[in-house]
Amino acid sequence: MKLKFLIDPKYVFLHTFNQDQHKEPFKGWGNFTMKIWDKHPQECYFLAGYAEWPIIKKSSLPSIANNAEKLLNTWLKNPQARNLINETEKYRDWLEKEWNKKGRETLSELEKIIKIPLPNKTISVYVTHPKLNNGMTINTEIITWGHSEDWKNYSIVYLCHEIMHILFWNIKSSVSHAIIELATDNELRIKLNRKGKYFKEGKFDIGHNKLRKIEQKLLPSWNTYLKDPKINIKQFVQKQKEISD
Repeated sequence: MKLKFLIDPKYVFLHTFNQDQHKEPFKGWGNFTMKIWDKHPQECYFLAGYAEWPIIKKSSLPSIANNAEKLLNTWLKNPQARNLINETEKYRDWLEKEWNKKGRETLSELEKIIKIPLPNKTISVYVTHPKLNNGMTINTEIITWGHSEDWKNYSIVYLCHEIMHILFWNIKSSVSHAIIELATDNELRIKLNRKGKYFKEGKFDIGHNKLRKIEQKLLPSWNTYLKDPKINIKQFVQKQKEISD
């Protein structure tokens, strides 16, 4: 499996634009976007995913969409937007270098944990600003990512977390998500860092709080699974899903 790290300026801009106003990639961004909202509210509501507001004002959605795209192209020329893209490009370059250095070893370790080969394919990773948390599997070909490096190998581990969502694309449940966290957020993290414990890394809690009870319940079976060469992770997920059902 290969990862291709990409930047789409419009996506980077809109991901940042649609964050809570208290979350700024850098000082001055909030004032910049507030002025945009004040001047072009209907287009901003549309770009933020609130198309019902222009509809209430009896606006034509095709007209709003056309205006919004023109405005977006204009906003991208603003110094604030150029700074946003430049900082994201620097982060992308670091992330790509980090993956190129550690990716092969990491995927090898992941395959030992899940006991099945990863698909021979290239995944596009669309990168966003690292100060605005982002991590999502869009489909079996695309991941979005941008995050501060909270602990050693953070991005490497969580890119593998998203790869696992691709592997489990047709198996979506709280149980499968909890097992992904056991495999990547915990077991893989400890193997890469050569130290650590489950569910905690320094001051940081590991994984989603809403999945913690499931993970604690699965932990004895998970530890048995890790020692059993006869069962792979998909079989383990299916077995646990049957138990939970």
